[in-house]
Amino acid sequence: MTNIKQINCLSKIRILVLLLCSCLFIGCSSTEKRLQKERLTITYRPHFSFEQEIKKLRLQHPIKISKGQVINHLLSLHYEGLSLLGKKQYVFSPNEVLEIAPLITKALNRMKASKILEYEVETPKGATVGIIFRTRGKINWIFKAIKGNSFTATTRPGVLKSSSWQLLPKNGQRFHKNHSILGNEQKRNWIISDVDLPLWSRRGLKAGLFSKRSKRSNSQGLKQGKSTNRSSGDQTEFKKSLRFLKNLRDQKLIDDNEYKRKKKELLNQFP
Repeated sequence: MTNIKQINCLSKIRILVLLLCSCLFIGCSSTEKRLQKERLTITYRPHFSFEQEIKKLRLQHPIKISKGQVINHLLSLHYEGLSLLGKKQYVFSPNEVLEIAPLITKALNRMKASKILEYEVETPKGATVGIIFRTRGKINWIFKAIKGNSFTATTRPGVLKSSSWQLLPKNGQRFHKNHSILGNEQKRNWIISDVDLPLWSRRGLKAGLFSKRSKRSNSQGLKQGKSTNRSSGDQTEFKKSLRFLKNLRDQKLIDDNEYKRKKKELLNQFP
């Protein structure tokens, strides 16, 4: 009888363990939802699973955005290599944009308030991996890797950045800044964009991804709200930096070439 009781007890314990494992598996799998189509994989990841800098942001989801707007964003994203022979390149080719834009558009419009969209695009040179979310009315594009090359950076004093590339903000875009006791550090793999970019990509027109009519109607709408594209805080900071540069040139601490180069960098930071 004792052996029978022990067997029954062990059986019950096994059943309980199986039930607990099943519950844990179901609970973990319910936190993420994955969609896959050809070379594109999309995952809805919970907001709390990201690092503190992203976790503290207040998300504004879903993102109501059209397919044309998504195409324009994808076509505008470009970067440069940081090696001696590094070139300026676009993150996505027109063919890649044509393939991934419809699914990304649907995913952004259906995204829940507590989720962040992570995507992975397989390219001939390697995977391009990033996340998309909206906060303060702006769309955030963070890239973990571009064409197989991962972005690595450090905030430790005295340690050089070791990434092989950085993004290049265009009109209507800027780098995210990390505010800390060490100062404001620009995150060069993190672009913050207006939902409606001021310019429509010529690449999209050439590839037939959107029509001239859609470009014209978007330009008219943006013309009316042009004065609101840049926040007053950004304007103030830009003017201060520009005055500082002019003073350096006037005092002959930098030459004209250096002044022009620094001014161009400022314009890229404050589009």
